[in-house]
Amino acid sequence: MTFSLTTLIVVLSNGSTAIIATALLMLVLWQAPGRRMNQLFALVMAMLASYTVANAFGRFIGDMGWNPSHASYIAITLYGMFSILIYWFAAEFAQEYTPASRWMRFIGILMIIIVTIALWSNLLLKDIKPTERHDGSYAGTWTPLGLTVVGTQLIYLTLTTILIYRMEDERGRALWKAPLWFIGGMIYSAVIWPVVQIPVQAVFLAIGALSMGLPVLRYELFNPQAQLNEELAKTNQDLREMSRLKTQFLRNMSHELRTPLNSIIGYTQMIMGGIYGPLTETQEDRLEKVIRNGNNLLNLINDVLDLNRMETGMVQLECDTVETGTLLDHVLSSIEVQATQKGLTLTRAFDGVPAIYADENRLNQIITNIVANAVKFTDTGGVTVRAQAVGDQTAGEPPPAKQFVQIEIEDTGIGIPRAQWNTVFEEFRQVDESSTKRHEGTGLGLAISKRLVELHGGQIWLNSTQGKGTTFYVKLPVHPLRNR
Repeated sequence: MTFSLTTLIVVLSNGSTAIIATALLMLVLWQAPGRRMNQLFALVMAMLASYTVANAFGRFIGDMGWNPSHASYIAITLYGMFSILIYWFAAEFAQEYTPASRWMRFIGILMIIIVTIALWSNLLLKDIKPTERHDGSYAGTWTPLGLTVVGTQLIYLTLTTILIYRMEDERGRALWKAPLWFIGGMIYSAVIWPVVQIPVQAVFLAIGALSMGLPVLRYELFNPQAQLNEELAKTNQDLREMSRLKTQFLRNMSHELRTPLNSIIGYTQMIMGGIYGPLTETQEDRLEKVIRNGNNLLNLINDVLDLNRMETGMVQLECDTVETGTLLDHVLSSIEVQATQKGLTLTRAFDGVPAIYADENRLNQIITNIVANAVKFTDTGGVTVRAQAVGDQTAGEPPPAKQFVQIEIEDTGIGIPRAQWNTVFEEFRQVDESSTKRHEGTGLGLAISKRLVELHGGQIWLNSTQGKGTTFYVKLPVHPLRNR
């Protein structure tokens, strides 16, 4: 077997390049084997490793009795595919899908097909035989077509370098030096290697492989936080756009839904008022159901719009001093008919309570939602409404002045399991979703109440025993709060 110092250097240098390429391949595939970009990088490194291995074993072709032409053709084919795939990977790495990138890929496919067919048809390289030094080196004669192909491949690598350098994405631009090293390797092989037998080409290839691998490892393996932040930023942008579209949709639909619904309710009320003639008892009953369900639907639309305005920060409170006792009396009077129909008692316990600084309409909405819920989920007993002045004390501090009013709505209803106390304040949720079959509602009332209480600078919470009843607590300020 032919073995010389040149052969030893060639084997070691090409072997080192193969090891570097294989290590980069395995690291990237280990990080995310299913990603298309990582698969392309692995393919490029596999081609480079295969080429350097073929280049090293080519020194022993004659001693093994193999055809030197076939060995040369394999090495040249692998190198040609490797040099063309560099741009494919860079474009995928930078997500560069421009017309130029599509043309480069198309031209690359044509080059691989045409060059492979021409090479294995003996149209590019002829008369491959051992050199006069008999040190394992082989040389052949390039045909005019072969020289054209080599020049074309050099031009393709040059275009690859320029296009990568001009990529908008910094990840892609970080790869521009890699094809430059491969160009240097090609020039060295064509100009210097025939004169000086030092395998510097393998060094060029190794540096080029590292120039490709290090940015990939930096962005994909050693900097996962940056990638995660980038994905989160894109997700947040998508969510903001979805939220904007939802807001616009709800705003448009509010008009489209409420206009015909108001007409339906209005005309039904006119008919029930006898404006179009007397009605039978059955007709009145059916029309009452139309009005009741129409109002329920209108309230639902208003609740959804309210929730949407709160989410987008469009709710503006018009706060002033509100007489607590008067407001609570008004709410209980409006609910009294429903409670009486169920045989429930309404108990008042809020004499002498101070006024609250709040938006009266919104405060009425808060208390009405909670009291209506208490009546809805109570079958026997009753609902008690209390109110008292309280402070807002921090542990270890002296008792403060009474700066808040705490309203308590206590019922003797079905109660709420401890694990679901927070659930009742979530949108479209009820404690027992099966209860919606028996108790009408969408689960928006308490969610809206919670947001409104917090907009006032107050707090809302509950205490409950399943099967015995629930008490909701609403604490609101007596005076305007600072920094709110």
